[in-house]
Amino acid sequence: MPENRLPDGSTEIEQSSVAKGTDYELFVKAVYEALLAADGIDNAVVNHNIKLIGKSGCEHQIDVFWEFKIAGCTHKVAIECKSYDSRVSIGRIRDFYGVLIDIPNLQGIFATKLGYQSGAQRYASHYGINLKEIRQESEAADWKGRIREINCQINIVEPNILDFRLDLSDSPQNRYQQSQKIALMIGTHDPLIFDPQNNPIETLETLRGKLPHNGKAIEFASHRFDFPNHTLKTATESIGIMAMTCDYSVKVTKMDPIKIEADKFVKAIIKDVKSGEIKFMKK
Repeated sequence: MPENRLPDGSTEIEQSSVAKGTDYELFVKAVYEALLAADGIDNAVVNHNIKLIGKSGCEHQIDVFWEFKIAGCTHKVAIECKSYDSRVSIGRIRDFYGVLIDIPNLQGIFATKLGYQSGAQRYASHYGINLKEIRQESEAADWKGRIREINCQINIVEPNILDFRLDLSDSPQNRYQQSQKIALMIGTHDPLIFDPQNNPIETLETLRGKLPHNGKAIEFASHRFDFPNHTLKTATESIGIMAMTCDYSVKVTKMDPIKIEADKFVKAIIKDVKSGEIKFMKK
């Protein structure tokens, strides 16, 4: 952290740097609270800025700490957080390792924003210290191979049956009048067309959904549905048919465009330095 030299030769840490470091520690704390919850660990309390006494009798300040029990075993984890604007050096990892070996059964995670020098990575790998890059989403490289933005144009397409005509299997006369009479006696979702085995296969609503339109508005069109040796049934009539021709229109309503920016839903980017795996945490 930056330091100010006082008149007596001592130094003080700039308050802005302290706030910056504390903010990052609380950010990492929130990230791991969410990770533990997502993993179904509900008996862990994540603490910030606590003191632990080591085997040496020395007191150690821990940025983020939690412990939990699984199958009778207690797991304790300490996280060292450094909000540096450069890569972490081996010296910081060695200092953290000194804390880990002084406190029994303590696993260590080191968290920073911009990565680690090669020596720091080798040292941490040898002594089993888990190195993480934890930060807010900020780089285009974070989204490589992932969808970052979706633009949607939603159109509401509404076909409407205006009238229908039947090709009857028994009597071809007065088809138009017959169809008008039937249309007034049936509901949109009532079973209407039955196959030769007397199974209901169509309603006016399902037929409406099958009318061709390619998503375009149509003022007037006709479409023939073939139903050889089928039966049209209403509450009062049962008529053998060969086909039904529907006159219809199509209304298209364009909605306002929708833009979905995935980075607005991302709380944090978590990268495991050893494996290179990147995890996106949602807000």
